[in-house]
Amino acid sequence: RANNPIEGRVCPDQYVGYISDFSQNSKDFPVREKADKRRNNVKCLIMLLESPHKEEFKKVLAPAKGSTGRLIRKHIKDVNGLSNYTDYGLILMNAIQNQCSLGLSTMCYRDEVFVSFWNKGAKDDFINRLKSLYKPGDVILNCCTKGKSKKQLRKLVQESIPENMGQVLKRTHPSSWYNQVHRNSEWK
Repeated sequence: RANNPIEGRVCPDQYVGYISDFSQNSKDFPVREKADKRRNNVKCLIMLLESPHKEEFKKVLAPAKGSTGRLIRKHIKDVNGLSNYTDYGLILMNAIQNQCSLGLSTMCYRDEVFVSFWNKGAKDDFINRLKSLYKPGDVILNCCTKGKSKKQLRKLVQESIPENMGQVLKRTHPSSWYNQVHRNSEWK
């Protein structure tokens, strides 16, 4: 573990710009600012991911910095049903802001750590952050991974979204959007 220290920092929720401004070849999103700093009149897709992994902790702490961010920028306009929201902003929000993978392969510890955190206060933290970010007209986009635990991570998150949040869409995790089949999929 000495070569792979466990991250103690929390990954912030971020507003990353208008979806229409995303460039397929860009190295990052058009802007990266605190999610609560978006202008009040900007409707947003609030994309829910499960927890930050190694790439998010390199240099400046931010969600979806590695291949996940690249695939979001490249394919979000092609994902089933999302072409209707190109004039929306995008907020990236991890359900748990801590690194549940402990810096290792997501297959090792992520799901167990996620469920443990979730049951020990992370669920309440998620609900409070979502309530503070959500504005009427926003659309929630649950893109959490399924995971390998008996109780799917994305279902834990889905069941915790308050009912008064308006429209909630369910799509596969952006890390799978390289494949058209996954871009067309809505999980059940």
